[in-house]
Amino acid sequence: MKLIIVTPAGRERYMRLLSHYVLASPAVTEWHLWDNCRTVGDRRYLRQLAASDPRCKLKERADADGTTESIGDFFRFCDDAEALYLRLDDDIVFVESNLFERFIAKAQTAAGDALWFSPLVINNGICNWMLQHFSRVVIEGPVTCGAMCPYSWAFASFPAALHPVFIDAVRRKRLADFRVPDREVRLSRFSINALGFFGRDKMAIGDMFYPPDRNEEEWLSAILPAKLNKGGKIFGDLAVAHFSYYTQEQQLLRMDLLASYYALAGLPMPHFELPRRGSFYRRLKDRLMPWRHAKRRRGPHYTIALRETPT
Repeated sequence: MKLIIVTPAGRERYMRLLSHYVLASPAVTEWHLWDNCRTVGDRRYLRQLAASDPRCKLKERADADGTTESIGDFFRFCDDAEALYLRLDDDIVFVESNLFERFIAKAQTAAGDALWFSPLVINNGICNWMLQHFSRVVIEGPVTCGAMCPYSWAFASFPAALHPVFIDAVRRKRLADFRVPDREVRLSRFSINALGFFGRDKMAIGDMFYPPDRNEEEWLSAILPAKLNKGGKIFGDLAVAHFSYYTQEQQLLRMDLLASYYALAGLPMPHFELPRRGSFYRRLKDRLMPWRHAKRRRGPHYTIALRETPT
């Protein structure tokens, strides 16, 4: 089966890492790069990336403005009924070995039982909760089962504690500690950092597939599945790492985490300037988290560790 990766693109600092994993896989038939860039430099890099491999297909819309509201309209390019699509955020910074092949096999087995599929995403609200309750990773600190958890999503303290432990687990070949059971998701928003769906299902749904209010995540992960009475499914034995939400990015980039992910991939990390907090971030903050107060800017404290193994 064709596997077409689609990515709302993109920030060069992350896309260089993601391209390492996507283009190294023979299971990937095409990679659709949705040009939703915010800077001239990122757009220049995106065009270079698109020209680097014949599987890369640049997709453009005149009304794309770099905001999340623009992303939903790009799904109109997903018009191949023979394909399995996998939407990956541009800041997916790790993809485990053979994930794409295994994702295809698991999605085909589960076809008809779910509308969408996702691997376990490191630094994802609901997946964080699953890790706390079902994995062998010890997580001490507050985590709720919600896409925009007021603790693990809203602040950088959770991923700042989780990413180093995950990187260490990959290096020590202990990804098994992060495995959780497959689980269905119903009547709940899910952060679609990595979201798969069959082209044939999308084509059968027709125009109803497209978010009417340009909120792709709420529509595709929660509202549309509820209307169709068909939920989503998380594959708990497949892992990718999502670097940050906008609530976390500034703080995480001041740490050496991104450099560690580059090192994990065997790549040198180029120098990048820290992004500025512009009106894009202010609009998101006003809309999504008016309850967040400055006095809690640092977030809760977390202790995260791998369980000790018998010697």
